[in-house]
Amino acid sequence: MLKIGEFSCLAKTTVKTLRYYDEIGLLKPVFVDDNGYRYYQIDQLNELLKIVELRKLDIPLLDIKEVLKNDNNLQKVLEKQKTNLENELNKKISQISLIKKYISKAKKGEFMEKYEAKEIVVPSKSVYYKHGVIDSMQDLFNFVLSAEKECGRLNPTLKCKNYCYVTYTANEYKEKDVELEYVEEVESIGVGNETIKFRQDPEIRALSIIHKGKYENLQKAYAYALNYVKENGYSISGLIREVYIHGCWDEENEDNYLTE
Repeated sequence: MLKIGEFSCLAKTTVKTLRYYDEIGLLKPVFVDDNGYRYYQIDQLNELLKIVELRKLDIPLLDIKEVLKNDNNLQKVLEKQKTNLENELNKKISQISLIKKYISKAKKGEFMEKYEAKEIVVPSKSVYYKHGVIDSMQDLFNFVLSAEKECGRLNPTLKCKNYCYVTYTANEYKEKDVELEYVEEVESIGVGNETIKFRQDPEIRALSIIHKGKYENLQKAYAYALNYVKENGYSISGLIREVYIHGCWDEENEDNYLTE
């Protein structure tokens, strides 16, 4: 058997790391004497080298533990990490693209997006709506589809018009358990139930800001709108609407999404 110091020299792994691996049950010594000294067998070196190689790939220790339990888990763990790294790479590529965009804007003395504010009147509309809570914004599209499907089931001949929006009804921003209301214009008031309801939206005076691009950047449009409201002595009345003009249903590229 090898003392922990000797074992660490052969494996070129610090004693501190070996002690940690022992504490979490990843690589335990074969023997610990009365003084607490750890001893390892030579064949444990292969296990440690496997840990070292997998850690070079940033594979989590919990996944490595599964590999040490059963070599058949190796391919599954590697495939999982491959997917994780590909996702990280795509994120980095997106960040680099955004940095290039901001560099270009900085050269022109710009940084924030430029918007145009229009004061408009939105006429009264017959609408159906669905109120609910979604796990996250990733589930918004499925929520909308379920509303459209249920409305269509209740009203097979009712035609929808080219106007829909979402309002967020909670009093704070949430990444999870998002409370919202989906609203879509229809040609007339139809038959509702506990899920789908109808109403007549009144005519309103509104400030219109058109945002082109990803939904995750909508806060820039909100900031511009709020500054416009403040500078012109207005106040906000009612909930803010996000009107979807172009999105994932007709655009593959998120940069071409259009939201009012």
